[in-house]
Amino acid sequence: MTTRNIKGRRAIRSVRVAAIGTMLVALSGSWSLESHAAVTCTFNGPASESFTFPGPISVPRDNATPVPLTSWVIGQAQTNIYTCTISNSEDGGGIGIKFPTQEQAGTYSEGGIAYKVFKTGLDGVGVIYGFRIYSAGNNCDKNGFINGWNPYATGSGTVSYSDRYCGDLSPEGSTYNFGAQLQFRLIKTGKIAAGNTPLLTLTYTAQGTNRVYSTAVGSKSYIINPVNFQTLACTAEGGDVMLDDVHKGAFASAITLKTKPFQFTLRNCPAGMNTIQYQLDPIGSIISATNGTFQNASGADMAQGVGLRITDESNTSPIRFGDSSYVVQNYDPSAGNQTLPIKMNVSYYRTGTAEQVTGGLVRGIAQLTLFYL
Repeated sequence: MTTRNIKGRRAIRSVRVAAIGTMLVALSGSWSLESHAAVTCTFNGPASESFTFPGPISVPRDNATPVPLTSWVIGQAQTNIYTCTISNSEDGGGIGIKFPTQEQAGTYSEGGIAYKVFKTGLDGVGVIYGFRIYSAGNNCDKNGFINGWNPYATGSGTVSYSDRYCGDLSPEGSTYNFGAQLQFRLIKTGKIAAGNTPLLTLTYTAQGTNRVYSTAVGSKSYIINPVNFQTLACTAEGGDVMLDDVHKGAFASAITLKTKPFQFTLRNCPAGMNTIQYQLDPIGSIISATNGTFQNASGADMAQGVGLRITDESNTSPIRFGDSSYVVQNYDPSAGNQTLPIKMNVSYYRTGTAEQVTGGLVRGIAQLTLFYL
């Protein structure tokens, strides 16, 4: 009985050892079948490409936005930024254009493409970019792509890289070329401050393997050189207007009295603008913006019940305060160094009843704002 029990234990141990040996063999086979990525690429340079806009650029300061400030500046059509060998039919190689990291300033649409506008670092000046990608080799026409130059596009911002890739189901050991051509255009985003845009690297390329992007083998940067901006504007001159004295009794039969013409003068107005517009505003309390009337200045020596009214050159219509739609007449966009008058009239204006008028001084200040469009 005892001998049989010992033999039984040995038989069970023998089975366990055999099971362990089988597991070791299976694990060894698993490691030997591990696959490796098989995309090898070289970077052919150059490491950068610079874009230069003609300058200086003179622009109307207050033109509507967004509008183009320049034409497109188109870069090199390079077909071999990366040359890749793909030796595994399950892998794909390609090129990516990095979506810019600069702060955005709205959008601009042209030719059916909505471009994101990126700030350049100079107030009022933005930049847009477009690109086309070259991909050549077996099966580069898959997934809606073209074997060769693909159409122009622009980054959407929903992915880090805009890309083209090839290699799916390709014969092992195939060679591919990937390239790109970029173009840039400056866009007005707001009121422009005269000065220079800084040196700006907007985007760069990266080599892609199965849509994983790396600059380890090399990268081409796209650099925008500084651009000088000059804002177009005139020199504006005002002046004092002396109204004739009036007796307070004259207000018994009139609301406005002693109308007198005056003018602002614009000098050295340059060519290149479409139009010049202006707006008038009193420095003080407005009685009626649509009627061009405002209160007399306050103080011990000031008259009571009397303000001022400003009308157009013919004295037939009031100047509406806060209205920027008035156009400076006779401006010629093709002529430089122009002198242009803006003519108006000013009158005493009774603000209440004739009995409320008291003697004293009447004084007011109006400010002219110009818009160069």
